[in-house]
Amino acid sequence: MGDGMIHWIWMTGGVILCALEAMAPGMFLLWLGVAAIATGLVMSFAALTFAWSLLVFCAFAVVSVIIGRRFYGSRDQESDKPFLNRRADSMVGQTFVLEQAIVNGEGRIRVRDSIWRVTGPDMPAGARVKVTDVAEPTLLKVVPA
Repeated sequence: MGDGMIHWIWMTGGVILCALEAMAPGMFLLWLGVAAIATGLVMSFAALTFAWSLLVFCAFAVVSVIIGRRFYGSRDQESDKPFLNRRADSMVGQTFVLEQAIVNGEGRIRVRDSIWRVTGPDMPAGARVKVTDVAEPTLLKVVPA
């Protein structure tokens, strides 16, 4: 195949990458496809060696991914359920009844169908406590409510 047709290979590859993105969405192949199409367009105006065309593709890929992340956002978007995998954090500020007395700084509370370990000042069972912080993933800090 002559050097005059190489730009079509880049553009065809870019269209294929964009089509693959449509079948398996993830917003990554799209930007590589855009970079390949842009490389093909550059190659249609400038006769570049294969090594230079790869360098141009890499530059376009980096730029297109950066632009894509800026316009379409990253995966660090606000969730409508911010405490989905952090149940303990969702309890901070809430008030509960001690299931088991806090003795020597440790006790237990019932939250719906679960029992949670708590740490705080000694208090009898049945006392109302307010969760102030999360000490560990399964240990809550409490104070008298």
